[in-house]
Amino acid sequence: MQLIAQDLVLLPASSSRVTDGETAVPREVVVRSFLISRTEVTQEEFAQIMGYNPSFYKGPKRPVENVSWWEAVRYANLRSLKEGLEPCYDLETGRCDRRRNGYRLPTDDEWNRAAANSDPDSAHLGTSDTKSTRHLVDRAQSGTRDAGLGAANPQGLHDLLGNVWEWTNDYFNPAAGTPRQDGRGLARIIRGGSFLSTRSGWARGYRSSIEPEHRSRYTGFRVCRNADAPALSHSEDASWFTPYNAPPAGFESATGALRPLTAQQDDARSWQRKQNELRLKWQRILGVPAIPKPPPRVRLVETFEDPYCNGRLMYLQTEADSWEKILLLSPHEKPRRPLPVVIVPYYDVDTPAGRNLGGRNYLPAGVRSFAYLAAQRGFLAVAIRWFGESYGERYDEAVANLKLRHPQATGLGKWVWDSQRLLDYLETLAEVDRTRIGIIGHSLGAKMSLYAAAMDPRIGAVVFSEGGIGLRFSNYDDYWYLGEAIQTLEAGTDHHELLGLIAPRPFLLIGGDAADKAESWHYVNAARAVYRLYGQAERIGFFNHHSGHTPTPEAVWHGFRWLERFLRAE
Repeated sequence: MQLIAQDLVLLPASSSRVTDGETAVPREVVVRSFLISRTEVTQEEFAQIMGYNPSFYKGPKRPVENVSWWEAVRYANLRSLKEGLEPCYDLETGRCDRRRNGYRLPTDDEWNRAAANSDPDSAHLGTSDTKSTRHLVDRAQSGTRDAGLGAANPQGLHDLLGNVWEWTNDYFNPAAGTPRQDGRGLARIIRGGSFLSTRSGWARGYRSSIEPEHRSRYTGFRVCRNADAPALSHSEDASWFTPYNAPPAGFESATGALRPLTAQQDDARSWQRKQNELRLKWQRILGVPAIPKPPPRVRLVETFEDPYCNGRLMYLQTEADSWEKILLLSPHEKPRRPLPVVIVPYYDVDTPAGRNLGGRNYLPAGVRSFAYLAAQRGFLAVAIRWFGESYGERYDEAVANLKLRHPQATGLGKWVWDSQRLLDYLETLAEVDRTRIGIIGHSLGAKMSLYAAAMDPRIGAVVFSEGGIGLRFSNYDDYWYLGEAIQTLEAGTDHHELLGLIAPRPFLLIGGDAADKAESWHYVNAARAVYRLYGQAERIGFFNHHSGHTPTPEAVWHGFRWLERFLRAE
């Protein structure tokens, strides 16, 4: 049989930012290079594969329409088989294996890439008149035109706007204004508008949705395939780090009164000896509980499904008779390899999840929903509760209970113990990539992130938001943190030493001129001397949004940009 020779256009990889409508946090959309059909699939092409033509407006060169989403993906599978390619779709579930080389529908992000700078003036669209139905009837009678008849857009593609709506692969997400690619949903996204779609503001970006079983004379599709070119990747150059290495005037290399961490003769090997000594020093300060480790064990409380992920609310055993609340958010689809992990410590798991799970502290989805945002980006996200919310009625009782059980332990020492039990548990999970574990925290969660990473090298990347990087920048002397231990510290002891313990693992400090401001550069500069010993000076940085304690959407985007760079597989 003669194979179809429909023209495909190669679009190179690209990167752009879009704003999530639910949290207002930008996300970086990286689209791999792909091949996409120059025109919508025509009736002639559809019939050649499927053996029938369902279209209302008949014409061999006109786009096929009156096809459901399911018919479109069956066409993609059959065409793949006829051309010796791997079919992408499971026709029972509709799931698409985008690793395969066969034909499929474009994702919403790919469609956006293909339609960039398309000109509505040359498109086969309706008029701007939304008052009279006469033109609707006239155009409904004349219908579509031949595919490719209009001018091409800058990518060399025709009819991305107008002629017929085009099915995409993704579920529609009205809450976030962004697609659900491997999630759950009812309707599928359609893009581009039809020959009836208005040219006025009512068009709403020519983006809509219909149920996948729906057939309409106004909706067809085009197909795409993976290209062999690799995904767009950042090069390890100074320009990528520019937003994180721009100190204010006077702070370019200043370290204030901080005691230097390195000597002129130090190299990476000699620093490692000092690093071991520092770790022992801080273990003594923290008074991490000296008790046997319990086996990695959890109790499942409940499960739920979110458009982006599955949720498992559990209790993790941290001591022989003590359990801490954790929440795992994992992608719906079983990954083809272990996933990178983002740990999110906070008062309770509700706010990181952006979901009311019955805890004491809850904020709906927004800039503090770090676990939810991590799951959106394809990470395995793990939120964990601060012991002060669980060890007693409130912090006072929790600290009293801690001191009665472990007299030498500080609140942060207790947290370090709990974080290590969480890491022990994560290492038992097949879906976890042990080599790609990061942590991100805001305020209390930032303090928790700093101490957990400093005391355990299993954490590979850190984002610290407005926790107060200096011992005197925040309330570290409260007894749920360090308490009296802060009064007996050796001269020169400060958190730049913890940053030195983290080196050369990537560390990003986010400030807002509340807990962390220009003076925080002293700590970054002091620790950078250690990072230089490893040839990784740029892997410690500071981004200041100057907006107060609450992070801005832009700041959160930078935090996840940092984690994605260092936790994603090459």
